[in-house]
Amino acid sequence: MLRRLTGLNRRKFEALHPYFENTLNDYFNKFTIEGTPRNRRPFVHGNAIFTDTRDSLLFILAYVNGNVRQVQLAEFFGIDQPKVSKYIKILRPILSQAIKTNPNALSKYKKEILFNKINK
Repeated sequence: MLRRLTGLNRRKFEALHPYFENTLNDYFNKFTIEGTPRNRRPFVHGNAIFTDTRDSLLFILAYVNGNVRQVQLAEFFGIDQPKVSKYIKILRPILSQAIKTNPNALSKYKKEILFNKINK
């Protein structure tokens, strides 16, 4: 099921995760969810949508892979569609940067496929 949602098997998903996690943490150390510069140290709220960065990666890969629409993501993650749109706007460039800046994140073939889908 993971492969159908994300286009990656478990091993490739787990190989990409640390690079994505680092890039995501770097972003949230500098910016808020709204994209404004951060004034204080980030922390995970008790009501956070993504309590694990794997959930964030699953979310954006499911969207980018093209198999899950925004309405379906909203239902699956228990949020409204505007929040889905906001997270896509944030996570899409983070995924792209994680893949681009880490040559060992994925095979050249998988990188090409994902870049084509990210940049659609």
